[in-house]
Amino acid sequence: MPKYQLPPLKDEKQFEEFVCELFNIIENTNSYDNTDFQIFGVKGQNQKGIDILSTTNKTVIQCKLKDIRGKDNIIRQNLINDINDTLDKVLDLNFTFNRLIIASTFRDDAPLQEYVNQIKQEREHKFNIYYYGWDTLSKHAELHESILKKYFPQFKIKKPKQIIELPEGALGKDLYKKNYVTYLIKKYGDWKQIELDKTAEKFNWASINKHLMNKYKAAGINFIPIVHFNDLVIYLQDRINKTAFGRNRKAKGIKNYSSYEEYNLGIMD
Repeated sequence: MPKYQLPPLKDEKQFEEFVCELFNIIENTNSYDNTDFQIFGVKGQNQKGIDILSTTNKTVIQCKLKDIRGKDNIIRQNLINDINDTLDKVLDLNFTFNRLIIASTFRDDAPLQEYVNQIKQEREHKFNIYYYGWDTLSKHAELHESILKKYFPQFKIKKPKQIIELPEGALGKDLYKKNYVTYLIKKYGDWKQIELDKTAEKFNWASINKHLMNKYKAAGINFIPIVHFNDLVIYLQDRINKTAFGRNRKAKGIKNYSSYEEYNLGIMD
């Protein structure tokens, strides 16, 4: 299914150009400045039932722009009439083709898809006949930024977030050590929050992360060089011990955290 729910085009000439460009992209017929799918003739000429052709792909296309505000059964019958008319006219084309595509602004439609298969068998045409509704056209269009920008500029394309590869020797490359650091940071934040509850403040998680990034000159916690692991662990353990809750536990002889070795064995404090 299409993601953007692109609105069907309302201008007949623009729809033909859209379909022509779309097929040149999805069938990879671009070659230097030439495109093999081309608009066939102009209005007023005898177009023999087609709007677009590709001699290389042996394909002809008839574009049918429909006002989709009408009733489905009426639009469907109009398209069936168009298909029959097109099939009569394409027989006069003086070049061989293997595929006839009916492209429409009307939605994908099972009865129409069944009809083109039925009519091919009844008339014993040597070429295949396909119906491409707006759902199919949209599904292909949304995959190509150039098409979206030209014909649907109102849609803002979200670029996927670039995944930055962690360098060798980064903390994030060692899952065990990274998880232990995360465990200490969370413990420090949770215990610091106990103090802040007295003044109805919230612990600033972003602040501690930024502090560590600055301390170790890294773009993120995962980017901290693993050579600083021991120093980072001692630093975080010290911060935990200095919280009011940590000092209170320590005074009672209660451990404030698991060691790295205990943590990886599942022994949690």
